[in-house]
Amino acid sequence: MMIVLLAGLLTPQAAPHPSTLEPYSAPAIRPFEPGPDSGHDVAQGDAAGAPHRPPLTAPVTVGAYDGSYELAPTDVEIAYDQGVASAEIRTDQIAGPLDGWWWVRDPAGPTLYELVLADSGLGPIEGGWRSGRDAGGAGVNDGVLTLDDGASIVLERTPAGWRGQMTRGGRVVPVTLTRPD
Repeated sequence: MMIVLLAGLLTPQAAPHPSTLEPYSAPAIRPFEPGPDSGHDVAQGDAAGAPHRPPLTAPVTVGAYDGSYELAPTDVEIAYDQGVASAEIRTDQIAGPLDGWWWVRDPAGPTLYELVLADSGLGPIEGGWRSGRDAGGAGVNDGVLTLDDGASIVLERTPAGWRGQMTRGGRVVPVTLTRPD
């Protein structure tokens, strides 16, 4: 099969990113997914009244609420909220040490980059960065954080987060990685 590149009509494609070459594998802990029977069982005493207030047809004064602005959550709503909270806790428990939001700051204190890294604790660490109006991808390999703008940081763990030496444009600057407050 021969493909002819016509001037301006077809352009060669860049090679795919290495992370897209790995086959998909399900996460170790799945997000909360309610079962097929969720919401079908009615708790004793819940079937008598309407679970939601009727639509408003006129202005309502605060005194009309009689001390309660919302109806109490149903058992199904409580179970769903607990399932979501439980899934988040389990996911956080297996996350790697670099998972989450980070600020990269120089010794003078200004934020050079804002990072979001996905560290599953099991595989590659990938994410993205933002600096002013610029943004791009990031990855960590063998303790070196590499940003696709050419910057790289050799990481060293500290009690407050991470620190390292950032090399950008031939210049080496000490930096810290801390979580946003």
